[in-house]
Parts: sequence; structure tokens; C-alpha cells
Amino acid sequence: MSENLDEAAYDDLRLRQWQAGEASGFSRRTFLALTAAVGSALFGPEAASADAGSPIVKPLPPELFTVFGTNAEMRWSAMRDQGYLVPVDRFFVRDHTSTPLIDADTWRLTVDGAGLRGGPVELSLADLRRLPSETAIAAIECAGNGRSFFTTQQGQTVTGTAWKLGAIGVAHWRGVRLSTVLKRAGLSGRAVDVMPSGLDPNYVTGGVDLGPVRRPLPIGKALHDVLLAYEMNGEPLLPDHGHPVRLIVPHWIGISSIKWVGRIEVSDQPQFSPWNTQFYRLFGPGYPADGQQGPPGHQPEG
Repeated sequence: MSENLDEAAYDDLRLRQWQAGEASGFSRRTFLALTAAVGSALFGPEAASADAGSPIVKPLPPELFTVFGTNAEMRWSAMRDQGYLVPVDRFFVRDHTSTPLIDADTWRLTVDGAGLRGGPVELSLADLRRLPSETAIAAIECAGNGRSFFTTQQGQTVTGTAWKLGAIGVAHWRGVRLSTVLKRAGLSGRAVDVMPSGLDPNYVTGGVDLGPVRRPLPIGKALHDVLLAYEMNGEPLLPDHGHPVRLIVPHWIGISSIKWVGRIEVSDQPQFSPWNTQFYRLFGPGYPADGQQGPPGHQPEG
């Protein structure tokens, strides 16, 4: 059960299963095409969009943010006298492509897959709001937070957004437990993983279309403390922070908290995706291109 709650144990298990052909969701053909297209092990999902301009919707005043193309880092000075929670207007933004503008009235969440007893279930935002609500105070942190210091302090050449320390934020979230939605959808005893997918544009890098941003969770974690959040600090989510609904996965890497979630696949077999195979892993001389483990001290891409 430990790998169902511990991110590192789960990720290591799924990696070994994927290498053995026992996990689905990301083919080796796509993996090889992506690796060949980029041509280096030292890359992350930000590299392709770094010069695409800012698709962020909310204002980004320079006294609050440092902007890196599709991403915006909060300046720590912006938190002076603000307390523990980060106000929404200065919460950092991490986008893989661009912020989608989604109509909350027409938005639907589809829950499907072989890990359910029946067919697909579709829920509206109104449906979610009628379910028992939960609140949680949780931090979201990009895996690359602090990446710039590999260059300024260690003299290493790295790729991806040159975050300092502002790619993290703590907020008060309100929504519905994912466990409530999964049980309502008819969760079966065969369920192994859930794969939430976002509604932002497909991510394309090196000419390879990787589809929507997605990253699997083990069923044990999904049933433990994961939230489908529709409010942040007492207000409906802003578009940049996942409107109308996003996942909040406490204690796990920020990419697990998928924004603009539109589909949750419940699988009866182990799942993998580019976001825990080729991205958001450790790369460098001690980390082979197939994603196997290496020695500590190298930087995560993400």
C-alpha cells in the first residue's frame, strides 16, 4: 500500500512496469520519436514554448511577477505582510501551452474506463456542487522550482524555465473529494490507476503531439486525499489556476494537480504518460535516456 501514497515509490514501480511492457498509456514508439526529435536527454516540457509569448490571462504586474514566456513566477517580496496563504492575484502560473477559457455552464467531467463497473459517467459543475464539499490547505510547487540555481550556484547548463524560488504557492481549496466522484461513477475492485487529463491545448514538442497534459495516480492515493477543487481562497478558480475545476493532490509534485480537468480514466492496469516517463524525471550523465534511476544531485526537468 505504501506505493499508493508515496509518490517516489509509485513512480519507480510504474517505471519498472512500463519498461517491462506491463504499463500502458505511452508507447515506446512515441518515446523514441520524442527523444530523437529533441536530440538530448536534458530537456523538459517547457523548452518548446519558452519563446511563445505569454498566454496567461490574469494581470502580471512586474512588482508581483517575473514572467518566463508561458509561465509567471511570484516575487517573494510580493508576500510581504500577506500571511501564510498566497493571494490569487500573485499566485504563480505554470502553463504547458496556454490558458483555456472554459464556460463553466457547458463544462463536463467525464469519468470512464475499465476500472468502473459500468459505462462512462458525465458530471457538470452543478452536479459537483451538489455533492458534499471538502476544504484543504495545500501547496502547489513546480518540480523545477529553484532550477536557476543549478546555473548560478553550480555552473551547470540546464533547460526549462529559470525559476528562482517563486514557483510555489499555498492556498485554501474547496471542492469534492475525488473518492466521492469515483464511487458515484461505480468504482470496481479492478481499479488500479486513475489518469486525469486537462482541457488545455495538446502539448507538442519536437514535432511530436503528446496529447493533453495528464499524469496517473494510484487508486490508493486517489481515494485518500485528492480533491476536485472549484474554489481557491474562497472564490471560483481563475482561468489561469484551472477554472472551472482542477485536481489538488497534496504532497505530490505540482504536475499531478492537473488544471482544467475534463476527463478521468479509471484503469484496470498500470498507466504511464509522458509526464512521468520523459518529463518530470531526473536527467543527466548519471540518468540514462530511458528514465532509469541514477545518483542523487541532478536536476529534475519540469
